[in-house]
Amino acid sequence: MKFAYNETNLYNLQVIKESKSWMKHHFISAEQFQKISEAFKSPLYHPNLLIRILLFIAALFALSGVTGLLSLFVLSIGEHELFISIASIFYGIGSFVFLEKLFIGQNQHYKSGVNEALIYHACGFTIAGLLGVFDFNQHTGFIVSLIVLSFAAIRYLDLLCTIAATLTFAGLAFFEFYNIGGIFQQIIPFVFIVIFTALYFFIKKAKQQEKFKYWQNNLLIVESLSLLFIYAAGNYLVVRELSVALMNLSIEEGADIPFAFIFYGLTVLIPVAYLYFGIKNKDIILLRVSLIVLAFSVFTFKYYFSLGHPAITLSVAGLALLAISIALTNYLKIVRNGFTRENFHTEKWANMHAEAFIISQTMGGNQVTVKEQFKGGGGGFGGGGASGDF
Repeated sequence: MKFAYNETNLYNLQVIKESKSWMKHHFISAEQFQKISEAFKSPLYHPNLLIRILLFIAALFALSGVTGLLSLFVLSIGEHELFISIASIFYGIGSFVFLEKLFIGQNQHYKSGVNEALIYHACGFTIAGLLGVFDFNQHTGFIVSLIVLSFAAIRYLDLLCTIAATLTFAGLAFFEFYNIGGIFQQIIPFVFIVIFTALYFFIKKAKQQEKFKYWQNNLLIVESLSLLFIYAAGNYLVVRELSVALMNLSIEEGADIPFAFIFYGLTVLIPVAYLYFGIKNKDIILLRVSLIVLAFSVFTFKYYFSLGHPAITLSVAGLALLAISIALTNYLKIVRNGFTRENFHTEKWANMHAEAFIISQTMGGNQVTVKEQFKGGGGGFGGGGASGDF
């Protein structure tokens, strides 16, 4: 599926945004940035964050007014639930069409705030209408939501829809096995580990492919959530509490959940594995997720095996983390074994060859015009016979 935006315009916008970041970090000068901006002009309307938030709120108010008027019209025709559901589907699809034709096609909006308001508005009505048609069946609801949210995430490069689609996929997998019952409920954690491990490696591979270059941020989100779901599925606290809450598991004093020793081990091993491979492969996603899950692992064991005095424990832990952070920040002032505290901005668009374009523009272009009568002269200065005179 292609995204809704013009590819050339989107590429130019991303090059300009990356170049602006390079300018702020003094990798290129303002004059060089100006050359790049002129070479990679993009008509896409992509305002700053504050303007986008204001436009998002204003668009929601406008949409609420339109929705109210249409609701009165639909209810005046008929109040049958099926009719209302079908009307909601058409309204949702119409909102998608309106977004693409007017705001993306004619006005060249790209994540302007208005886009997001229309996307979420359209998704909400389309999903609600389809749920009504299928009598709010849980199984169908997950599938419908996954399809609509995945469409919005892929078509419009929307990150919130990507998060929602990934969570919906996890919910679908959970409730499918939960509704079967029996042994299938007990193996849900292992199913999650297998499914999201496979998804993680698929996303890692997809990120390296040129055809997915415009979905890098979406893939980044799915990659991070996959790592979190793998950990959550093996975390003792999560498995125990969900077993008690959803599966009516009764744990007597001195007893424990099934396969408890496995989950104790996974609670420790998964964060350590994330940290090890993050350092080994210089994978910033693994490193960041490993710090989050390490903290939660400490909380898990503290929750069940407290030594008392939680205030003192938290204070000491906070001071230790602060000291480690300061030490690492000072240690990584310079590059050490491929790690540094500085942000070099070179990985984000590596597959898009943005750096090559930036270099070509800042060096005056990659085409050289040579006159026929040109002849090289002798050397007045420098090496290799080159001189300042031709």
